[in-house]
Amino acid sequence: MSETTRLKGFFFAYFAYVGMFSPYLSLYLAETGFTVAQIGILMSLPQWMRIIAPPFWGWLADSRGHPDQLMRLSSVLTLVAVCLLHGFSGFGIWIVGLMLALLFFVSAAQVPIGEAQTLRVTQGDSGEYGKIRLWGSIGFILAVASLGPALDALGTHTLPFWMAGALLLLIVIVWSSRADTAPAARPASIIRLRERLRQTHIAAFFLANFLMIFAHAAYYVLFSLFLEEQGYSKTAIGALWTLGVVAEVALFRWQRHLFVRFAALTLLGVSIAVAAVRFALIGGSDGALWILLSAQLLHAITFGLHHSAVMKILHQWFDVHQQARAQALYVTLAYGLGGALGGLVVSALWVQVSPAGAFYGAGLAAAIGAVFALLAIRRAPALVPE
Repeated sequence: MSETTRLKGFFFAYFAYVGMFSPYLSLYLAETGFTVAQIGILMSLPQWMRIIAPPFWGWLADSRGHPDQLMRLSSVLTLVAVCLLHGFSGFGIWIVGLMLALLFFVSAAQVPIGEAQTLRVTQGDSGEYGKIRLWGSIGFILAVASLGPALDALGTHTLPFWMAGALLLLIVIVWSSRADTAPAARPASIIRLRERLRQTHIAAFFLANFLMIFAHAAYYVLFSLFLEEQGYSKTAIGALWTLGVVAEVALFRWQRHLFVRFAALTLLGVSIAVAAVRFALIGGSDGALWILLSAQLLHAITFGLHHSAVMKILHQWFDVHQQARAQALYVTLAYGLGGALGGLVVSALWVQVSPAGAFYGAGLAAAIGAVFALLAIRRAPALVPE
């Protein structure tokens, strides 16, 4: 199996697993007996683990080498953690929280290392990167679209069994890779990662992404509950999630035309500004299908374009010997700290204000993030299109 094929398979299997828990884990927790406030806390705990885990795995990958071996270990431990989550699902909020923390700690090695390997193989070419990364979206689509009807028929309590099946496929793929070698010697001239973070444009870049994922907490934590409250079935919920990812796939497939014409940092700023509009649309939709369909089509920009722009910028700004740690830092600050705080805030807005208020708050956070993206654009050295 070639490295490109293995990476396509990796993204397919891993994001099939993500497509099972992202839309449906909150529903699984609700069926287990947790309240919306408790679900907000539980869904934020994995994000807090992303503050601790990615730097640990990124440091191991950059300093010790053998990233494939770390991915193999992580895949097996993730399967074990899913089994433990199912086994302890009825033991109360503290035990379930511990199981979720364990699950996301051991799985946190997968994406930073996988993304760093993909950027190395594609040499930062956004077109080639998109052709590999879209397989993650395909896996997500198939999982979301097929699991909704399955859960309607068999019950939400079966969710961990489906997640375990996706992880078994992931284990087969990551264990099929050839043995890797330790990284080459590090040049003495590389600026330390900590010193890079003091530069204004890099600090603004990370702040913008912190707020972007903070805003997306409303989507990942509450969107399925919002749809269910509006009377949508699990099949319909899965279909709406699927539409967003189909739009994302189209973006990944043809994104090179955008990156040829515009700088990645400009595209990043556009994606964050569009996110502010998207979440305001959801908040004001009152469940109207045509508004929700429009908002889901914008997922192509708010996730697909945003993600590819971030990966391109990290590849341009950080040396190959810093890639795994740069990826881990992005996951930590954005998906870890941003996702965790965002989950707590939007859940509080849901309870104290209204479900619509949670999405309006998310839109405001994204709008502030767009301001930091503009600061990064103005202060950064020129990043030319491809």
